[in-house]
Amino acid sequence: MLSKCGSPFQRNGSDRIEKHNAFFVDLSDRESEALLLILFISAAHEGPGVNMIRAWRRGDSETLHRALRESFQDFPSLARRLIDVRNQNWLPKIDSYLRGGQTYFVVVGAGHIGGPTGLLALLKTRGCKVEQL
Repeated sequence: MLSKCGSPFQRNGSDRIEKHNAFFVDLSDRESEALLLILFISAAHEGPGVNMIRAWRRGDSETLHRALRESFQDFPSLARRLIDVRNQNWLPKIDSYLRGGQTYFVVVGAGHIGGPTGLLALLKTRGCKVEQL
């Protein structure tokens, strides 16, 4: 789509659509049901979803992380699979962008940023200087 619009940007995603979809297709029945409950039921009332939106608006990655983990508290394996494993998979690519000498714009979901297994913490362990703008 970007090339059709004449955009100078190139899509070089760490999560190709097939790989992204595989994370969801390969979920067990229990994990699939849990994800639906987390996404749709918590969005219907004041809860983790609302707290996550407020934290995102404030740029508060740690509160965002806590709210995300709260929504996955009964399904930690699902959080590991959807957040932590993907962060680990993306880390080498993002690190190579940072060390490559060019400017890149990296987009990830807000749930991938904060906490000890978030991308910011993982990049810091690789010696990257991280600061919020």
